[in-house]
Amino acid sequence: MSVVSGGAAAAADPPPTIYVDRRCGATADGSASRPYCWIGDAAAVAVPGQTVLVRAAIYPESVVVPSGEPGKPITFAADRRVGEGRPRVGGTDKPHLVISGAHDVVIDGFDLGPSVTGVTGQAQVVIDDASDVTISNGRLNGSIDVRRSQRVTVRGLSASGSRAPVFAIGAGTTDTALVGNSVTFYRQPEEGILPAISVADAPRTTVTNNTIVTDCHTGVAVSGASAGFGLHNSIVRTTLARNPGRCRADGQDPAGAVPVVVTGTATVDHNVLDPGHGGPLYSWAGTTYTNPGAFHAATGQGAHDIGADPKLANVDDGLNGWRLAGDSPAVDSAWAAAPGRPASDQLGNAHADKPDVPNSGGGYADRGAVELLPVPTVDASIARVPGGGALETVARGRLTFPWATDGPVSELAFVPTGGGRAVINQTGSAGFTFDRAGYVCVTVEFSEDRFRTTSSVKDKACVVVGGAYTAVTPQRVLDTRSALGVPGTAPIGPNAGIEFALPATAAAASAVVLNVTVTQPTTSGYLTVHGAADPLPTSSNLNFAAGQTVANLVTVKVSNGNVHIHNGGRGSAHMIADLAGYYGNTGSGLTAGNPARVLDTRAAVGVPGTTPIGPDGRVTVDLSTRVPTGTTAAVLNLTATDATNGGLFTAYPPGAAVPTASNLNFVGGQTVNNMVIAPVVDGRVAFAHTGKGTVHLIADLAAWFAPGSGGTLAPTAPTRILDTRATSTTLGPGEAVEVRPDTTLCASDGCFWRPRAVVANLTATGAQRGGYLTVYPDETNRPTQSVLNYAAGRTTATLFTTGLRVSGTFMVYNGGKGPVDVIVDQAGFYLAPADL
Repeated sequence: MSVVSGGAAAAADPPPTIYVDRRCGATADGSASRPYCWIGDAAAVAVPGQTVLVRAAIYPESVVVPSGEPGKPITFAADRRVGEGRPRVGGTDKPHLVISGAHDVVIDGFDLGPSVTGVTGQAQVVIDDASDVTISNGRLNGSIDVRRSQRVTVRGLSASGSRAPVFAIGAGTTDTALVGNSVTFYRQPEEGILPAISVADAPRTTVTNNTIVTDCHTGVAVSGASAGFGLHNSIVRTTLARNPGRCRADGQDPAGAVPVVVTGTATVDHNVLDPGHGGPLYSWAGTTYTNPGAFHAATGQGAHDIGADPKLANVDDGLNGWRLAGDSPAVDSAWAAAPGRPASDQLGNAHADKPDVPNSGGGYADRGAVELLPVPTVDASIARVPGGGALETVARGRLTFPWATDGPVSELAFVPTGGGRAVINQTGSAGFTFDRAGYVCVTVEFSEDRFRTTSSVKDKACVVVGGAYTAVTPQRVLDTRSALGVPGTAPIGPNAGIEFALPATAAAASAVVLNVTVTQPTTSGYLTVHGAADPLPTSSNLNFAAGQTVANLVTVKVSNGNVHIHNGGRGSAHMIADLAGYYGNTGSGLTAGNPARVLDTRAAVGVPGTTPIGPDGRVTVDLSTRVPTGTTAAVLNLTATDATNGGLFTAYPPGAAVPTASNLNFVGGQTVNNMVIAPVVDGRVAFAHTGKGTVHLIADLAAWFAPGSGGTLAPTAPTRILDTRATSTTLGPGEAVEVRPDTTLCASDGCFWRPRAVVANLTATGAQRGGYLTVYPDETNRPTQSVLNYAAGRTTATLFTTGLRVSGTFMVYNGGKGPVDVIVDQAGFYLAPADL
């Protein structure tokens, strides 16, 4: 039982957004993961201040809209996504939206209508006894009927109708604003002449910056007690753009369709009226006028009206906004101080100043719904976010217009590769966190019509992002001997493979680090480890002889949460894989240092004496003077030597239990290397010896992972970057070869930071005498530490990590007494700032 003092606890605030999506389930609750299936379900529970976000689909329903509060409207908004269009409400025998007795409502971005076949004269949107209602940025196929309401705004619609006025503003309605709409009104043979916009007994109605095109219908009709009516900056044409000067139906006289009819009081100015129908442009108190001059002389109205072809550029009947041709008289001639003039056009664009057209009306806005714009250029860029997650990027888009504008022009869409959610905004930037490291791109698209149709101008920017490393307590994820990760206990046959799933923590990673072990092979051979969805590469990760147990560390890309291991031998073998860590958005970055010996039980380095490690022995190495505070993992090259019996070493977090995993397997009398990424706790690493004899252990520190600005891994498919057999350049004793990593991913400035280290598999083969190989950055002194010890007649491999200097290359040195062939297979490279 709990006690709350001071009264009952306040109820939790409702979520700001209710989601609606026809891709819904049976347990909908309006959340993003469980959206409602119907808009009406969301409307039934919406409260003031909430937004009902509706994804594009067809919603055949009649939605009764509830009330908001002043300053806290209920908003129904389209969940706009590039290429998905708008949500459509329609296809019923009832009005699609009913706003009755409601107030403080916003409807934004919807496709409204049409009705079902056979329903005629019915309004798609009914607004009755309502107030403070805004309908914007959508499409209307039918009509909006406003009755007995106050402060209704219809803005930015592409509207069409045929059997009733598209906008009918009725008795008892005041302070209506019709702003920036493209209106098309078709004629039905059985109908008489009707107005596209009807205003009757509706005081203070403002019609500003609309483009109204009809098929031999009146454009605007004002009647009754409609004092304070104003028609400004609008274009009215009474024959369709595709049928100039004539009606679509035969036998109808276009001259009878008067663009503007007023029987009450009104203010009319700064409009463009098309005389192409061959009849009068105005009917004012029963008298007709054929041109603006005569109209102005008789009434004092229309001083700045233009009687001319408005030069509408498109012939799609205005479905996405009637546009202007470059020589339209509407360009740069609108009245800047017109009542209700919007700051942007129907499509959300600012006004643009066409340089070769004189400005009139106090500015350079265009008359009509859609502003004339030049074609811009789009410049895209993308970069990793410094200090953010490893896979976090910010994309930017810059629009350049050859004409001056008085504000932002339309919007930009930022579309990421890989099917991620596009971001649409006017800010010019968007952040993306990608699922995987590698080459990622964002396409920046410009659309003049707010992506109602398709984008017209675009540019793409790409960058390579790398993953940060998270070390885990070694965990066995595959063992074919015990059916771990596989359905049975049979060994993997020749030229066969096995695919296994990673644990959930690593399944979504860009790459994982696995210690892979082969045991009980019946013949010699090799293993290749790669992403499950990638084709089998020509490289190898681990080479073995018959009956040999060999381990090697592998850094491998993850595909669909799985990894594939291929047995390239002629016999069967068992396989074991131990997870050491993974690369993703969060974690630590790598810093590569000069190789340094931190443990040598032969020479009392890192330990107090020279005694070998005994059966089931443990050794802890203190790295705190060599790595920064907070280091999470260390990259070490381990060497086991002078073993009196077979065994293995396991790296594990100091103080923790020794896990069932191995990092280095050896047999008596053998010197064996393997790289390990060992978890670091308080600057220390620990190793456990599992074996019956004694053995010396050597550890050389190559790099470490720590929070901050270290390198992040861009994994690559296994890529062969050196094979001296193919070039007939066998590496002689005391010789070194320069190796250049494959950084094709960075082509065309794809890397925000340059590669600072490389991780690759090193293989020695064809040696007639034993020896060792050393790997080190070019332009540095060669270290004395070895990376790989090889024996005569045996193929041996190990993973290594080495830093890269300005040249971007590294060296492989043969410290043996005879020649040896060297193979290097790249697994990835690390990107880091230049000061690391």
